Amino acid sequence: MPITYRIDQEHDVVWTNATGVLTDADLLAHKSRLINDPDFKPGLRELSDVRAVDRLEVTPNGISQFVARDKADSAKLHDHKLAIVASADVVYGMARMYQTLSDDETQHVMVFRTIPEATAWLGIG
Repeated sequence: MPITYRIDQEHDVVWTNATGVLTDADLLAHKSRLINDPDFKPGLRELSDVRAVDRLEVTPNGISQFVARDKADSAKLHDHKLAIVASADVVYGMARMYQTLSDDETQHVMVFRTIPEATAWLGIG
């Protein structure tokens, strides 16, 4: 699985990393694992570092499915803040599509180029 995460309960932060080839199925599987993790709770802040993604096989349809999954899990995502850090233009662009389609009532999503920008927005750095 090219996506791993760690929940830091002490600081209420999820640290997510994606590497290699990233697909629609990978994104949906990650969201399912994370949402169903017993340590996941509303209000967590998440930093998703996708700078090590070598090839993106995520489609606009996949992003729409991901957003639909977020809406279905809105009770668990209440006040969730997600900062996505992407360096490659195509990955950054798809992350921005996700940000645009995301419902601000469910979670707050922002896309950044650097870790310091993301941690500042999340209030963890």
